[in-house]
Amino acid sequence: MMEAIKSSNSFKCVEKITRPLRRFLNKFLDEWSLSFAAMLSYYLLIFLLSMSVVVAGIIGLFLRNDFDTQQYIKDKIINSIATDNSTAADVKKVIDFATDKLTKNANGFLSIGIVFTIFGASRLFVAIDKCMCIIYRIPERGFIRQNLLAFAAVFILILIIPIMIATSLVSSVLFSIIPSEAGRIGALAGGIGLSLLTAFVFFEFIYWVIPNKKMSLVVTWCGSLIAAITLEIFITLFPFYVQNFMSNYTGQLGFAVILLLFFYYFATIIIVGAQINAVFFENYQTLGGGLGTCVSRMHEEYGVGDLRRPLIDGNSEPRSYTH
Repeated sequence: MMEAIKSSNSFKCVEKITRPLRRFLNKFLDEWSLSFAAMLSYYLLIFLLSMSVVVAGIIGLFLRNDFDTQQYIKDKIINSIATDNSTAADVKKVIDFATDKLTKNANGFLSIGIVFTIFGASRLFVAIDKCMCIIYRIPERGFIRQNLLAFAAVFILILIIPIMIATSLVSSVLFSIIPSEAGRIGALAGGIGLSLLTAFVFFEFIYWVIPNKKMSLVVTWCGSLIAAITLEIFITLFPFYVQNFMSNYTGQLGFAVILLLFFYYFATIIIVGAQINAVFFENYQTLGGGLGTCVSRMHEEYGVGDLRRPLIDGNSEPRSYTH
């Protein structure tokens, strides 16, 4: 029965059509992409914490006496994170406590925040670099080159983030002050377009600059575009998902769980975009098994009997199977 189905023309046609997608899924799973996404989500969280200290320090330093502006920024942060009244109350407590403390010690906290931002965020790009080494099967950069690239990426990201925040604020302000319905729709569409463009630039920077190989827009644009669109849809639907499927997670612990889940999905989007570029535009094939299995096969291929000996060194030669 199964042989008859597999030999049918319809089955062969479907198999041929779905071959690229199956190759993509096999490569995605074989290379432990979901595990690497979990690793990236941790570094994204570290980056958020360090950036939060910097933002709070700037608010305390420059808006010490402007309480209306402080409250407006805090309300925007709360509304962008919270999904219900309970979560909003917990987030408000955390933000009020942080801003009150940082307003009194703005200079010191801002200095500490800048140091932690540079170091913490640079670890994020080092981790992304390691993920790209697996996806594209390329050697890692040296320690100095890797960290110089990571530090440069931090400063570029620091420039991109205010643009993303500004586009969001501008579209919201225009939407609230424009009286006509058509004008509001235009402002909303313009804000979405600018947000998509900024996200596209962010992903394009990651996929073009971070891999330790020559890249071009021809092989990176599709993954960047799909990742940017997916991120916008995800940001729009995530509050609905939390409200309907994670309503039991309340309080500060629930907020931490939701935040970790958000970054995990965000990191997965980064990995998916890179895998799309590698499979569909550079024709990378699957490993033929899981990453651990691949390392084991390499161990057998090079015939390394002593576990204390490096798997590949200057004296290692592939085992010959010719007789």
